Amino acid sequence: MRKSSVPLLLQSKSEFTMFEILLAIKRGQPHVKQKDISETLGVTIQAVSKYFKKLKKEGYLETGSERADYRLTQKAISGIQSDLKSLERYIISIKGEMKFERSMPAIATRQVKTGDEVGLVMKGGVIYTVAQDGSEAKGTAMEDASPGEDLELKNLQGKLKVKEGRILIVKLPSIRNGGSRVVDLDKIKEFYDEFKPDRVGVMGAVGRAVLNKLGLKADIEFGISRAAAIAASRGLNVLVLVVGRMANRMTEEIENLNMKSATNICYEIRDSKSI
Repeated sequence: MRKSSVPLLLQSKSEFTMFEILLAIKRGQPHVKQKDISETLGVTIQAVSKYFKKLKKEGYLETGSERADYRLTQKAISGIQSDLKSLERYIISIKGEMKFERSMPAIATRQVKTGDEVGLVMKGGVIYTVAQDGSEAKGTAMEDASPGEDLELKNLQGKLKVKEGRILIVKLPSIRNGGSRVVDLDKIKEFYDEFKPDRVGVMGAVGRAVLNKLGLKADIEFGISRAAAIAASRGLNVLVLVVGRMANRMTEEIENLNMKSATNICYEIRDSKSI
């Protein structure tokens, strides 16, 4: 394999150690102890200290007023995401060369017979079989299937075109601060009409009350942080109503999925309280 195909991250031990330290900081921030990172990674605390100084100097790390108060900058987050995408492409290329067999479920849109090669598209977060012509992603049917029926595919080729969706997080006041009674319903309706969500999620009683007043229904009510992030990764736009600090939980889940899956889901937070 040509060395140029290997990400820089894997070519340099120093680069990989720095990458691991960034991940360790992301997991533990804001209270991060260099000693803990040293023990976890199996490197000396002196080496960890040098990396911290380098990361801070290069704009990847910022410190707070308290001891062991470290946070990654946006530059660091973007760098991690870029490195993860490079690793993902590298792994995909290796799998292609090694010809590892993968399978994938899909829904048939027409009659399919075992052994047929079909095209694949993503619609509404679900994979469907289509005519082979004009589709970049393809697979071979492992069983017969009628329209609307599920089937398994092998010999997967190409890549599904999926435009990542967005998430609009609308912050609501807690019940102690007035709940749905002090929410600007016209503002939320305006958010809804502008955003045109494919799915609506709600977390908590206040959010449900707001939807009731607007005559809207929730598509996602439980496990909403992860569900919304996954829906967006499959190309769906999701509007979520949450109370106060729950918005932080949502953004953490989105950032975690972005790092783990090398996605780049965009999100925005807006306030709904009347001024």
